[in-house]
Amino acid sequence: MSPPKPFPVPDLDDRRFDELVAELQARLARHVPELAPLAPGDPVFALVDLFAWLTETILYRANRIPDRQRLAFLNLLQIPLRPARPASGIVSIDSTAHALPLPIPPEALLKAGTTSFSTIGEVQPTPLTLRIVVKRRLDEAALAAEGISLDQLRAQYGVEPAAFRPVTLHPGRDRPSAAGTCDGALHLGICLARPAPATQAERVRRALGGVLLNVGLAPDTEQEGGLATGLRARRLTWELAWWPDPEDAPQRVQYLPLEVVADSSAGGRRTGVARLRLPRDAEMLRATSALDPQFAGLGDTPPEAPADLRPDQLLFWLRLSCAEEPDLTLGYLGLNAVEVIGQGIARDVLLGAGTGRPDQRLELPDPDVDERSVEIEVEARRAFRAWTRVAHFAGSGPDDTVFVVDSADRSVHFGDGVRGMRPPAGARIRAAFYRHGGGSGGNLPSGSIRELHGASEKLAVRHEWPTRGGVDAESLDEAERRIPAFLSHRDRAVTAEDFAVLARDNPINPVARAEAVAGFFPGASLAAVRRNVPGVVSVFVMPPAPQAMAAAPRPNAGLLADVHAYLSARCMLGTELYVLSPRFVPIALALSLEVVDPTSEQQVHAEVERALLRYLWALPPGGPRGAGWPRGKAVEINELRTQAGRVEGVEAVNALRLFYRTTEQDPPSWRELTGVQALTLLDFELPELMAVSIRPGEDRPAPPRGFGPEAGAAADGPRPVPLDVQLFICVQ
Repeated sequence: MSPPKPFPVPDLDDRRFDELVAELQARLARHVPELAPLAPGDPVFALVDLFAWLTETILYRANRIPDRQRLAFLNLLQIPLRPARPASGIVSIDSTAHALPLPIPPEALLKAGTTSFSTIGEVQPTPLTLRIVVKRRLDEAALAAEGISLDQLRAQYGVEPAAFRPVTLHPGRDRPSAAGTCDGALHLGICLARPAPATQAERVRRALGGVLLNVGLAPDTEQEGGLATGLRARRLTWELAWWPDPEDAPQRVQYLPLEVVADSSAGGRRTGVARLRLPRDAEMLRATSALDPQFAGLGDTPPEAPADLRPDQLLFWLRLSCAEEPDLTLGYLGLNAVEVIGQGIARDVLLGAGTGRPDQRLELPDPDVDERSVEIEVEARRAFRAWTRVAHFAGSGPDDTVFVVDSADRSVHFGDGVRGMRPPAGARIRAAFYRHGGGSGGNLPSGSIRELHGASEKLAVRHEWPTRGGVDAESLDEAERRIPAFLSHRDRAVTAEDFAVLARDNPINPVARAEAVAGFFPGASLAAVRRNVPGVVSVFVMPPAPQAMAAAPRPNAGLLADVHAYLSARCMLGTELYVLSPRFVPIALALSLEVVDPTSEQQVHAEVERALLRYLWALPPGGPRGAGWPRGKAVEINELRTQAGRVEGVEAVNALRLFYRTTEQDPPSWRELTGVQALTLLDFELPELMAVSIRPGEDRPAPPRGFGPEAGAAADGPRPVPLDVQLFICVQ
């Protein structure tokens, strides 16, 4: 059942300036007739304008009374306005000189135009850059196209070869992925950002001994997502390539594990920074230069360095892999990274002086204050003493130095002397620290953050990954609209409908359709689904999307993760929560029909396509009843013929053929629905209309090009692999 529509809130008086002027002039003409012939510009008319302006100001203040009552009602219901949510991301800070400057401390200020960001954690700027190289596997067909056989490689190298091509991935532009590699690893070349003489390169190498290297990671949230569960940290393996004898035995390489001091990215599950401790012995930070290029990448040796690197520019190699995910895929990987949040920082702001009266209130000067970050100090014996922030005064005594922050009106409240101490009269009160700001204005594309406040000329800001997650503060109208839903679930997910409502109303990432199914257990994938499992709730979500062919509203991994995190904080203890994407079954239609007016045939055909697409669309107002196509509802040919026949201008639908893609074969193939009148779908499936072909007359219509049974046969055979680089060999 749809929520009830709110009653409109009228203005107490909706007259405007021009109407007030006209009314005053009419009254003057009536009560003082001798002023009627006066021309505009007369001083009397200036007085009329002045009184009209004053009256309009009074009316504006009177019309604010309903807003005040609405806020009071929200307070009585204990429904606070949602504060602004800051954006977050990662930024790299590089050293432009061939030296290591002092580390950048936490809470450093960065600027992106007028938007402020501050750092979380420390970063050691270095003059290093990252080159990501993978060993992309080549099959026998690709080798044969180059005139090379595996027998030739066996004879040349004396090993069972696995052919590969080294591919360089650029941070910020390419997605770092170990998929399709022969060793399941990302080889990270740590290089000087600018070429330097050998002596300078050696000084940088020695300075790196024992340094904490910050590596920024971000997940590939833009890829299509299928399933989101609890964010379990992923164990990544960071290793240093070390040659015990780099000159005489360059093929004998060992990989030494690096110490991971901290990893706020949970192994690349979310945007964050991994801090790696480099060996204190700088001699270990060295890549061999004696390896014959034809043996680069053989066995465990790193691949050949990118050709654009100058001599001595490559310092050493790291290797990144994941045992639990051999096809590790990330969205971003970069050096010298630090986490940033879209908030400014205020320190030592004098708020006022104590009055000695109960319930004293002081206002913070900045909007959108993060109440969790506020630190208040009150003067006592000529020194400032820190007070403690609490959620409320209910458990406080008369001697407890506590305060409460109200982020809605950006104020600080103190006790009444019974519950919470009153600040002494005349004692200065200051905000020692707080963060402020936030909102969608902090969601910036890469390259937006360029300035580090107070930085020297030897530091440069590099912003290669967009900041995300900023949400504007809730308006009064938005809060009022969610009152009915809030009163039903109190911001807690208990029933299946609660999960669906909360998912649709989440302020982080828009959801156009959400449905919760109790007991639906997908396991590792939808292929292993189980039903009626106690304590399990699965929520199917889809993002907003315009109606279009072959463009089903599939959620990406970021949407699934955001909704899961939002619901997890609101579900009951012991609930096993899954956020899923429905599985879309591609279908195609072929029709033959007759139109009433042959001159409008093209327009009628286009309208038939739109009607079928609207009928099969997964989001409102599509579907049979305007709520989107129901999950698991069979697609019936007779219903589709009826929808096509209802289009104005259609005289008769003579034939309709339905084609669907099956995943029972590898690769998937297209089949025609024969023998039955309905395509059966599972309860987690929805149709995706890929194409429609319409022909006039009564003949049997041909399937849309590329979507018939013959399309599956054409897809067989190996995909062409571009072979415009030299091939190398490695041992599996």
